[in-house]
Amino acid sequence: MKPMSLLSKYAFGVFLISSALISCKKGNEQPQKSNSAYGKISYFAAASVAGAKTGVSIKPATGITTMAIVDSTVAVNWASASVYVEKVEFVGQSNRLLDTTITVEKNLNIFNAGALAGIFQLPVGSYKNVSVKMFCKKSLKSEMAFNLKGLFTNTSGGKDSVLVGSSFPFVANLAVTDIVIDPSDNYKVTFNFDLSKVLTGITNRLLQTAHAYVGADSKRTYVIWKGGSAEEPFFDQVISNWQTVASVVVTKDTSGN
Repeated sequence: MKPMSLLSKYAFGVFLISSALISCKKGNEQPQKSNSAYGKISYFAAASVAGAKTGVSIKPATGITTMAIVDSTVAVNWASASVYVEKVEFVGQSNRLLDTTITVEKNLNIFNAGALAGIFQLPVGSYKNVSVKMFCKKSLKSEMAFNLKGLFTNTSGGKDSVLVGSSFPFVANLAVTDIVIDPSDNYKVTFNFDLSKVLTGITNRLLQTAHAYVGADSKRTYVIWKGGSAEEPFFDQVISNWQTVASVVVTKDTSGN
């Protein structure tokens, strides 16, 4: 091996000194703080029965008998209701794109008013034309995508039961006009299910043509439920109605939590 020349030794020394200076500089660098901030979002699920009607009365002119249309959308006194939510997707536009998916994987008792379903975070900003998709499905524990039970008055004036449910997955498309997220505030997202709209377009008379079984109490239970490939009367109508059953509202949480 040839001995290093004086010029080579000088160049090698400069290289070692430069490497040491760069190493020290890197060691003294402070980690940059992220400028991104988030607002805390608590989300809830709740049921309502707003707008339920059993009939429409037409007021005639004087001397003409009043006519009442009583065979309109069946009014159900819902006793229990649950929805298995797989995930929720939020998409909106600002100076940045809001596109986030929140995993829920919970069977929600929507009659349990004020029950917290979960907490997530969204980046701060003012988002316009936000769309929300709620994905519901049957869980691994055999809970149905949705399961509703209630009582209604049949055409003979008696009380019968109705069961509405599905183990098939479905998507509810929701909309929010805008969301403003500030880092110093907490927010509350309420997914509301207006159960008076579940059977929209299905009258008492039609409901009594659905599949039914007689229980131990000799009362009939009419079933609109799908878990297989068979065509079920009124099921497609119920799934279509879900697009108006579910809605979402975003508000600031003033509870101090």
